[in-house]
Amino acid sequence: MRKKLLFIALLSVAFLQAQTAIFNPTMTVSPFNIINAPANEGVDEIIDGDANTKLLDFDENDGTGFTVDLGGASKIATSIEIITANDAEGRDPQDFEVLGSNDGIAFTSIATDVIPCISTRFFARTYNFTNSTAYSYYRINFTDNECNPGEGIIQVAEVQLYEPILGITEDTLLKNQISIYPNSNNGFFTLGYSGIQNLTEVKIFSSTGKLIQVIDLKHFNNSLEIKLQNISSGVYFAQIKANNSATVKKIIVN
Repeated sequence: MRKKLLFIALLSVAFLQAQTAIFNPTMTVSPFNIINAPANEGVDEIIDGDANTKLLDFDENDGTGFTVDLGGASKIATSIEIITANDAEGRDPQDFEVLGSNDGIAFTSIATDVIPCISTRFFARTYNFTNSTAYSYYRINFTDNECNPGEGIIQVAEVQLYEPILGITEDTLLKNQISIYPNSNNGFFTLGYSGIQNLTEVKIFSSTGKLIQVIDLKHFNNSLEIKLQNISSGVYFAQIKANNSATVKKIIVN
């Protein structure tokens, strides 16, 4: 399996987030059902942390699924993030199922949900679910239900499961008051804010936790254009601080 250095390592900024990523590209990924994928668009691409790559299945009549071996660790997944691929919006899946196992053989269904069809590419959506059991294997399956019925093709850029971090609560109100647009972008975007707290600074981190840029917000007035310097494509995180709270927003750079 091709390994990549770039992966979504939310643990690097976990002190501000209420959850951390479970998958990383060093883990073993295997197909569930038959995956008819072209070269470089197989199951390895689904957890590589790069939204510009994707899993593409030309024959999803039996479902498009994959299983991730956590390498001996056991994690409690309580949410899933799914990112749309670069093109062909009709190939987006319309539903998913999350299953867990502790032997890699017998799997328990944890969550199912509907994914509304959307034209926006590189669009990340998170679905929360209830689960209190730690599993060492997780399986994700997109069933025969794509946005262009009858085509029989499904594609997804990225999938990530998250576990909660006990004792840490993110400021959800602040998070909802902050917007980053466009998202995805080329490293140039606008930070918008609709709240009344005084924002103090933004720190931009890479997916591996490296600090990329620090922006002073002492004179911030509801919106600010931000240009990330010498940036490459991938997933980044904006850590936004206010006087008494903080939150983190994801940035997708193409």
